[in-house]
Amino acid sequence: MNILLYIFTDNDQTGIQGVSVLMVLAVLIVFIISWALNRISILRIRKNTEKIQDLSTVLQHTLNISGNYVLRLSMQNRMGYNLHGDFLPEEGTSYEESLKFIHPEDRHLYTEFLRKLIGGAKTAECTFRWDISKERHLGYWRYMQDKGVAEFRKENQKRPTSIYCTLTDKTDQIEQEQAENQLMDKYRMIFEQGIAGLAFYDKDGMLINANKKMQEILKFQSEDDPFYYGNAIYDMPTFREILNNRHIEELFFCTKSVIIERGVNCYTEMRVHPLFDAEGTLVYITFSIRDITQERELYLKNKENDENIRRTNEEIMQYETELQYLMDMCDMRFFRTSYIDKTCTFYKSMSAPEKQMDFEELMNHFVDSPFRSGLADFENFFNVPRTDLTHMHPFFHEGKELQWNFIDSVPSFDEDGKLTGTYGVIRNVTPLIEKQEQLKQETERANDSGRRKSVFMANMTHEIRTPLNAIVGFSDVLPMLQTDEEKKEIIRVIMNNCDMLLRLINDILAVSDLESGSIKIQATETDFASDFNDICKSLAQRVQMPGVEFIADNPYTTFRTVLDKERIMQVLTNFVTNAVKYTQQGHIKVGYEYREANGGELYLYCEDTGSGIPKEDQAKIFERFVKLNDYVQGTGLGLNISKAIIEKCGGKIGVKSEGTGKGSTFWAWIPCQRTETVSEPEMNS
Repeated sequence: MNILLYIFTDNDQTGIQGVSVLMVLAVLIVFIISWALNRISILRIRKNTEKIQDLSTVLQHTLNISGNYVLRLSMQNRMGYNLHGDFLPEEGTSYEESLKFIHPEDRHLYTEFLRKLIGGAKTAECTFRWDISKERHLGYWRYMQDKGVAEFRKENQKRPTSIYCTLTDKTDQIEQEQAENQLMDKYRMIFEQGIAGLAFYDKDGMLINANKKMQEILKFQSEDDPFYYGNAIYDMPTFREILNNRHIEELFFCTKSVIIERGVNCYTEMRVHPLFDAEGTLVYITFSIRDITQERELYLKNKENDENIRRTNEEIMQYETELQYLMDMCDMRFFRTSYIDKTCTFYKSMSAPEKQMDFEELMNHFVDSPFRSGLADFENFFNVPRTDLTHMHPFFHEGKELQWNFIDSVPSFDEDGKLTGTYGVIRNVTPLIEKQEQLKQETERANDSGRRKSVFMANMTHEIRTPLNAIVGFSDVLPMLQTDEEKKEIIRVIMNNCDMLLRLINDILAVSDLESGSIKIQATETDFASDFNDICKSLAQRVQMPGVEFIADNPYTTFRTVLDKERIMQVLTNFVTNAVKYTQQGHIKVGYEYREANGGELYLYCEDTGSGIPKEDQAKIFERFVKLNDYVQGTGLGLNISKAIIEKCGGKIGVKSEGTGKGSTFWAWIPCQRTETVSEPEMNS
C-alpha cells in the first residue's frame, strides 16, 4: 500500500505506468494463486485416490479373510449378482430361482427379510439354510446370516433401487450352539428325572434349584416355593443341629424328616456334598434325598416275616409229631408200586408191610377207573404225580359197601431216569365225602344271593384239603422211612403239595390285592425260554387223562427279556389248569412267541380240544367266581386273577372258541422288549 501510495503521488505519467504495472501484477498473482490452488487440488485428489485404493485393498483383503459373500440385488430386474465371492452363478440368479436353494422351512424368513427392505427399512437381517450343492439340489444345507442394506435415489426414498447383502456362513456356530443346547437338555433331563431328589445351594445355604423328585418328597407348594427358597439350609429342620456352626463337610445319614410347614413326615436317606474352588473356598452345596419309608416298612415286614417263619417252623415240628399220631390212629396207608414186579405194597407203619397185591388184584378194587381197560392204562395212570378221589371196594375192611379213597401218588425213577413205580398215600375219606355231600345239599338250599360265595368257600375247602392231605399223609410217613433217598422223595412230595397250597393261598391274597388295588408287578431280567421250559415240566404233570397230549411250544432256546416271570408263569399255570379241567381227549398246547408289533410284545396262548365255551358265556368267564360247570374242581378265580395281572402289565387277555365241543384258545399279550437276539432251536419242544 505504501508503494501504491507513492506511485499515485508522483506525476500523472508515472501514475498511469504504475496502474498498468499493478494490473499486470494482479493478473500474475491471480494466475499464480489459481495455479497453486489447482496444483494443491490435484495433489489432494491423488492422495484421496490412493487412500481409497488402499482402503479398497484392505476391504478386499478383509473380505477374503472373513470368507463373507457380498451380493447386489437389483430391484429393476429382480436379479442377484456377486460383488464378492462366488455365492451365485456368474450370470446372476433371479429371485424365483434363488428360492429353490433355500430350505422350505426358511423361505418365509427370507421373504420377510426382503419385504422389510423393499418396504423402506434401511437395514434388515435374517438367517436361513442354503443348499450349497446348487443346481444338483442334494440338500447340503448351510446356515447363512444375511445382513442387507437398501440403496435409495434422492428423489425416491420409499423404494430402493438396489439391496446390498453381506452373507456369513454361521453353520459351525449354530451347530455348536445346538449341540450345547442338546447337551444342556440332557443334563437338565438327568437332573429332573433322577430317582433321588437333587438340589443345589449357594455358599450361604440359599436354594438355587431343585428337581421334581426333590419337590415331590419335600412337598413343594410351587416351583418357587418361598418356604424353601427363602430359608437357608442351615436353618431348616434336621440340619439345625448338624450344621449349627455352618461348617460344611461330606455327610451321609438316614433320619426321619419332619417339616410341619409342608406336612412332610417320612424316613429319608440324605447326602450333603460341598463344592470348593481351587483356593478351598466353599462355592456350592449339593444335596440329595431319597424317601426310604417303603423300604423301611418292607424291612420291618421282612423282620416280622422271619419271626413268623421261626414260629411256623416250630409249629411244623409240632405238627409233624401230631401227624405221626394221626397216621397211627386214622385210616391211612402208605403204598409203593413196582412196575418191574407188577405189585403194590401197603404200609401202616414202616416196621412191616400190611398187605401186598399184584396189579390185576389191585385193579379189581376200582369201581369206575379210567384204566379198567388194561394194565397199560393202569401204569400210565400213575406215571405222573396226581391226587385222585376214587370209588373202590374196601382194601382193609370187611364188608361189601363201597368206600371213597383219596390217593396221592408220585412216580419214582431209577438213576437212568426210567420209571420204576410210584409211591404215595391212600386214605379212606368216605365219612368226609358224606359230610361234603351233606354240606353241598345244605349249600344248595341257601339263599340265591349268597350262592357264589358259598360255592367259593366249598371249593376253597376242597382245594386246600387236597394238598393238605398229601402233606399230612407224607409227613406221617416221613419218620418211618429208612433211606435218605426215600426221605428226599417224600420231602419233595411234601414241598410240591406245600407249593400247591401256597399257590392257592396266593390266589386268595391276589383277590384281596385286586379289591384293594395293590397288586404289584416286579419286573426283572430273565431268560424266559428257560423259565418256560421249567414251568412246562410242572404243568405237564397236571395233564393226567390218558387221551390228552400235553404240547409245549417253545420257539426259542434263549430269550432274555425284562418282565415279572412269577406273574406270567401264574397266568400260564391258570390257563393250563383251566384247560385240564375241561379236556378229556386230544391235546393241550401251551406256547409263546415274541412279536415286533406295538414296539415289541410277548404273546402267550393255551390251546385245548376240550368242551369249548358257548359264545354267550365268553364275555363273563374272566369275572370273579364264575364257573361254567359247578361240578368241575376250581375256585373261579384263576382267569380273573390272570386278567388283572395282564392288564396291570399293560396288555390284553381273551379267549377264542367256536362253541361247545370245539375246544378253546386262551391268549394274552404284554408289552415286552428283548434284551438280546433270540436264538431259534433246531426243533420245537
